[in-house]
Amino acid sequence: MAERGQSPPPERSSGKQMHDPPASGKGTDDASNKEDVNKAALEHLTSNPKGPMEDEVERKFEKGFKPSA
Repeated sequence: MAERGQSPPPERSSGKQMHDPPASGKGTDDASNKEDVNKAALEHLTSNPKGPMEDEVERKFEKGFKPSA
C-alpha cells in the first residue's frame, strides 16, 4: 500500500493523470475588448507619478515660505 501523500502506481492512475491531453490554455474571462481596455489604461498612465509629499516639498522651498509655527 502506498504511503500517505504519494501518487498511486501508474496502472492505477486516472485518465486525467495519464491519458487526457493537457488543458487548452484558454482562460475563463471574457477578453473580447482587451485591446481597448489596455489602450485606455495606457493613455492615462503617467511616466513618473507625483509622490504623496511632493506638493508639500514644493511649498516649503518656494520663494517667501513662512513656517506656520
